[in-house]
Amino acid sequence: MHSDAMNGLVRNSLQGICLIGMLVLASATISHAQTEQLEAELHQFGDIELITFEGREDFLSKIDTALGLGNIKDPDQTFARLPRSPFTVTGRQNGQALTTCRIFVPAGLTPENNTEIFAELMRNWFGTNLDYASNTDLTYRWLIFHEARHCQPDHFGGDVLKDHRDEHEADLFAFNKLASAKNRDQLAIDITAFRMITSALIARPSHMTGLSLKRALEERKPLDASVEMAAFQTVRAMINRRAKSIATAINPTNRELIRAITELRKETGQETSRSSDPPTVEILIALDDAIAHFAPALHQSVANVRAN
Repeated sequence: MHSDAMNGLVRNSLQGICLIGMLVLASATISHAQTEQLEAELHQFGDIELITFEGREDFLSKIDTALGLGNIKDPDQTFARLPRSPFTVTGRQNGQALTTCRIFVPAGLTPENNTEIFAELMRNWFGTNLDYASNTDLTYRWLIFHEARHCQPDHFGGDVLKDHRDEHEADLFAFNKLASAKNRDQLAIDITAFRMITSALIARPSHMTGLSLKRALEERKPLDASVEMAAFQTVRAMINRRAKSIATAINPTNRELIRAITELRKETGQETSRSSDPPTVEILIALDDAIAHFAPALHQSVANVRAN
């Protein structure tokens, strides 16, 4: 997840250790008992520690305890900007995978703070209390299980196409581990909507996986990663242009952003649509539906204003 919002994956070359940072936002201080319970679940995937931290100093202290700052090349530069979400620290030393994989979670972003990880990762643009088909606990666990997949050696870095594939694999891994006959459809709706929004509005290219996830869960033919990333970048540029054209201030508000998306979505169904590119059209439709899913009242209020 990314300072460009979906600041998702941070990969840094370290001295003897390859650090992989996957951003996944959370929202409140996990109590010790809750952390241990979730960590115990993660042990089915290997030697994984789940660690919360309060800020930069606490994070550096815990990194020093776990790995030793002396083993990390230029730690001040490496950790100049801490992730806004959970991320995975793992890698290799002397050619061998580190024994323990560590998932770090900002303490102020965990569920106990009564904040929602999806809302936070979407910068609260659509509200702090969203509507879900499943529930906030399940979506939080999905993101943590996503991180657990990155603990495996085959996710230890690569080019943007490799990173994109890793992100998609991690999404499906977490879904398949958590989905049941009772929650499968509901969880699929929530995570698809989340990935469509973050891919279109916030994520870096390697994390633009919304269409890949959507098509996989719909059991449709996959899309080439390079085509998907290009389509999301095209949509983001379209939205930015439209939102700026209707904004009444320097930066568009969340309502102006939603208006831009709904207008572009409407145009995709008209002959005068500027884009006949199927992935772009699919993204705009799914993106608008995703916002309506998580924030139906806000989405409808924008539609009502436009109608008036």
